[in-house]
Amino acid sequence: MTKTNALPAAAAVLLLLGAACLSTPTKRYFQIVPIDKDAERHPPIDKPLYIEPVRVDPLYDDYRVIYRVSPYELKYYSSSFWAKKPADLFRAAISEYLIRKEGFSRVTLDVLQGDPVLVLRSTVRLVEEIDNPKVWFGRLAMDLEFLDLKSGRVLVRHSFDQRLPLGARKVNFLPAALSGILVDELDAAVRKLADALAAH
Repeated sequence: MTKTNALPAAAAVLLLLGAACLSTPTKRYFQIVPIDKDAERHPPIDKPLYIEPVRVDPLYDDYRVIYRVSPYELKYYSSSFWAKKPADLFRAAISEYLIRKEGFSRVTLDVLQGDPVLVLRSTVRLVEEIDNPKVWFGRLAMDLEFLDLKSGRVLVRHSFDQRLPLGARKVNFLPAALSGILVDELDAAVRKLADALAAH
């Protein structure tokens, strides 16, 4: 190959490499899916429950997945997103799990249906990935309150700030870790409610 032929070929290779570097990464969308850790049902509370819209700290109520690189710095993934905003994801996940565990006589997302007696009020304070040098974690911090619908009295409060290590240092392991934390803490909150109602 002569030098005159080699130059256009080299330029073509450089253009291809440049295009590959500039290509947009494939977008990925994730959900929160509460998977039962055992077949055991929740304690029988036998009262209908209304799940209020979930409140999420505005910093975290974003389609973009957040990861923490230090106690002082947060970043957003450019190609990893939640399938819905966290407020909607968590409300749907909580509803799905509580229906499946059959502790309440009915679980509804519409306060005008099912004559609810109890209310679940949830606030997400933190939902993020923590990127440490050796291991990454999923972190979820929430406040859960069960209230009497008529009086507005708080029957049980359950707050937590938990983290679980990811199966690998990849964002696609984050939803499973967050889902696992949510399941454990919902189980604990419902047990507290059952104990509180039994005591009265």
